[in-house]
Amino acid sequence: MLRAKRWLLAWFSLTALLGCGGDTSVAICFGDAQFCSQAFDPVAIAGPDQTVVSGSLVTLDGSDSEGNIDSFSWAQTGGPPVSLSGANSAVAMFIAPFVASAVTLTFQLTVVNETKQADTDLTNVNVQP
Repeated sequence: MLRAKRWLLAWFSLTALLGCGGDTSVAICFGDAQFCSQAFDPVAIAGPDQTVVSGSLVTLDGSDSEGNIDSFSWAQTGGPPVSLSGANSAVAMFIAPFVASAVTLTFQLTVVNETKQADTDLTNVNVQP
């Protein structure tokens, strides 16, 4: 129970209005350095699955990933290979391959934070003829 209370106390969100009107959220951790570095692991969010038609421009968007992310990396893990543009950024693009029957392409997003902690997430792109 003590650990659960410590966890609840460790997360504190402060929202402040700054100068010209924007809202800014700041996460503050109360605890030792090891605990705090684990409390703020990055969270990869590769976006929802998509259905597209052959030859269309497809956008993979990982910009909703959470944490202080230092790097993004997209990799194709399934389906006919495509050429990714922007594979090392939050948003990557490619042209859906021309297919005779429906295929599923799978992509993995890996995010890494400043303490070299990483997380991954998958998204599928269903390509229709």
